[in-house]
Amino acid sequence: MACAACGEGTPAAEITGTGSSGSTAAETTDAASSTGVLTSSTTGGAEGSSSSSTGEPLVFDGEPIDVPADGAWHFVEVEGMSCNGGVQSGVGVRRVEGATRLVLYFKGGGACFNPVTCGFTSPLMQTGPEAMQANPDGVLDFANEDNPLLDANVVYMPYCTGDVHAGILGEQTVPEVEEPWNFVGHDNVLAALDRLVPTFTDPEQLVVLGTSAGGLGALFNFRFIRQGWPQTDTVMIDDSGVILPDAFLDPCLQTQMRERWGFSELLPGGCDDCNPADGGGLSTLFSYLPDTYPDVRFALIASNQDAILRLFYGYGNEECMPGGGVPDLGVDRFGEALWALQEERLEGRVALFEIDSDVHTWSTKSNFYSAESSGVRMADWFQSVLDGPAETIRP
Repeated sequence: MACAACGEGTPAAEITGTGSSGSTAAETTDAASSTGVLTSSTTGGAEGSSSSSTGEPLVFDGEPIDVPADGAWHFVEVEGMSCNGGVQSGVGVRRVEGATRLVLYFKGGGACFNPVTCGFTSPLMQTGPEAMQANPDGVLDFANEDNPLLDANVVYMPYCTGDVHAGILGEQTVPEVEEPWNFVGHDNVLAALDRLVPTFTDPEQLVVLGTSAGGLGALFNFRFIRQGWPQTDTVMIDDSGVILPDAFLDPCLQTQMRERWGFSELLPGGCDDCNPADGGGLSTLFSYLPDTYPDVRFALIASNQDAILRLFYGYGNEECMPGGGVPDLGVDRFGEALWALQEERLEGRVALFEIDSDVHTWSTKSNFYSAESSGVRMADWFQSVLDGPAETIRP
């Protein structure tokens, strides 16, 4: 959720800017969200369904994106996608001739909910062709023959809203933060889907991958993504976007995030435990989504000493009472929390690759190919998730 989610270096393939305009989501469905694109008032309706504020299913039928199948990154501006300060955003698209797999990658890079976290997050917000340069390693290194996503079509979802891709509130003032923040991450996802679904109409496999804040964004947005490709063999891999049980991630901190970004409206109406009165319950998504979509393979990569998550989630210490210095949930407590998450939510539902480390995010870093847990290489486990079914690996 912070800078550790970002790598450095140059992209493996040429990045070109190919701004494109076309029909917006507002033209095809009700427009009442903060950016005027597809709406998603979802507190009612059947489990697993996604609907607009009119109660009708969302329709993704914008103009297809036209980029060459040359294996290079092309950045395409998408009307309805925006960043802090109203900066135009879009998606990176890499197409490969004959590809049968589609990857939606959600970029991480911090989370803004108080002055300190907003300060961490602000420098990490990126969009445009330069966004893909932030992490060109791991499964985004398309020069590596060992890359399990080597021959896939890949869509890169930039992260420039500080709301784990889940905000629906638009421009908001954060106390003690000088500049307003544009919390429209979920609106951006819907605007992107309106173009992407008509572009990639029949992939044989869909891989939804998110790192850090992007992993959380993949969770919160998964059922909307699933509506775009409801019959496709689908895998969701959350790399370090861990939501801890309420006993470890205090509901007071979960409430702060809900109120700051407004994402409670995105949670499934059929998931009563996702919306308890005390504002907690977010870890329920790790059991609700697999139970609702039993044909989807869900997986989680997590370090049992994750230094970045310990910092962010440390703001829930002592019932969110402010204290001096940088908070820390604690190494032992984080390890206990991950164990509890496995016991309460993941077991039998989500394949976990747990590694004994404090490193935050793996799949878009070069050590993805060398990292091991209990003698199993992470890259090999990742491939097994794609092929299915995958086993849980723990130290």
